[in-house]
Amino acid sequence: MRLLKASLLVIVLIIGLVGCGKGDSKANTREIIIPKTEFYQYLYIQSVNDKGVSTKETNKLIQDPAVVQDYIRTVNRSVVMVPKSEKQAEVVKQLDKKGSYIVALGDTKEMNKLTYKIYMLKDGTIFFQDTMKKEMMYMTVKKEPKKLEKAKEILNINF
Repeated sequence: MRLLKASLLVIVLIIGLVGCGKGDSKANTREIIIPKTEFYQYLYIQSVNDKGVSTKETNKLIQDPAVVQDYIRTVNRSVVMVPKSEKQAEVVKQLDKKGSYIVALGDTKEMNKLTYKIYMLKDGTIFFQDTMKKEMMYMTVKKEPKKLEKAKEILNINF
């Protein structure tokens, strides 16, 4: 009888631990909220050409605050996670491929005061800056190709 109770206890503990493991993975995701969105009046976007080189033709400054706010609404509140560093390094290599973009939001045209960075990769992965560390810390849980296409439409870019 003791052996049966001990076995049942072990099984319950194992099931409990497995359940906790699954719950922890969901706890690692969250909805990103871009801070101070009302202050961003400018958006600078940079990409590369077929040769992987950034040129005058693959850069654009958006100075219309309404367009900037439309872009923010498109990407804001994405579900993100903190990726393992090796996965992040692998994915970010796409930045040197045509169709991927570095986006900087700013409150000045010179982008020298309040700024926020976003990487939009060709495969639909979006990276967001951690405001405290000023590093690219958050990556969308799933690829978001529809958001990428909508952003390109809003920003009127074809590079």
